[in-house]
Amino acid sequence: MSAFREPGFKERQEAAAKARQAALDKLRARQKPVEPTVVQQQADRVSGAKERSAVSGAKERSAAKGKGARATEKAEKQVAGKAAQKSARKARGK
Repeated sequence: MSAFREPGFKERQEAAAKARQAALDKLRARQKPVEPTVVQQQADRVSGAKERSAVSGAKERSAAKGKGARATEKAEKQVAGKAAQKSARKARGK
């Protein structure tokens, strides 16, 4: 009689992947709703999600542009300040 061999990490990982795939296949095999109201509600949800993602994407882009503009403005002020300091040093030296 052979001794019990506990499954290793790779074997457990493969078993979990097979179980996930089986659950996913089972979910996909379910019959899709045929009622027009259910189909319409699902289409409304999808379109609403797309609109929300488009709006949030636009907000993120505008926020990034604002940050970029502020950073550019700050950099310009620093360059102008350094130039002013340099010209002040030259004026004092002469």
